[in-house]
Amino acid sequence: MEAFELRDADAALLEQIAAVAETIWHEHYEPILGLDQVNYMVEHFQSLPAMQDQIASQGYRYRGVFWQGKLCGYVATAWRPEHLFLSKLYLKAEARGLGLASQVLSVLKNEAKEGTGKIQLTVNRFNADSIAVYQKWGFVTLREEKNSIGGGYYMDDYIMELDCSQ
Repeated sequence: MEAFELRDADAALLEQIAAVAETIWHEHYEPILGLDQVNYMVEHFQSLPAMQDQIASQGYRYRGVFWQGKLCGYVATAWRPEHLFLSKLYLKAEARGLGLASQVLSVLKNEAKEGTGKIQLTVNRFNADSIAVYQKWGFVTLREEKNSIGGGYYMDDYIMELDCSQ
């Protein structure tokens, strides 16, 4: 078995991804967003029912990121008319810095080239570490957006894009 692998999520893997998502979100986003907003966002966007709905009604594709045979993160994408939308790319703390996210991006770049040649994502404006990584990869900021997500909470994001067509 390879050291790095992306696996399409079946029902059992999606359940595992949802559990990993809760762990990652609490460790990474609580310092940025606070416990209440993280709990809200996990329930509405990162829980198993939310992921199942995203697959069924929004065209999302979830994949587990595996390192040495162990699930260590996940990625979710959806095709939009103008780009491949990178909705989620999250790794457990112990899997960061191993080059796994770059390997995931390489796969996504190849997929984007089969379509529009562009990848877009949203990133919280205060998530400096992730923004730095995206910039290193060549993503450029297109604009800022602040959108209500319910519960009195907002997504305060940059929209970033990578042109993979070259």
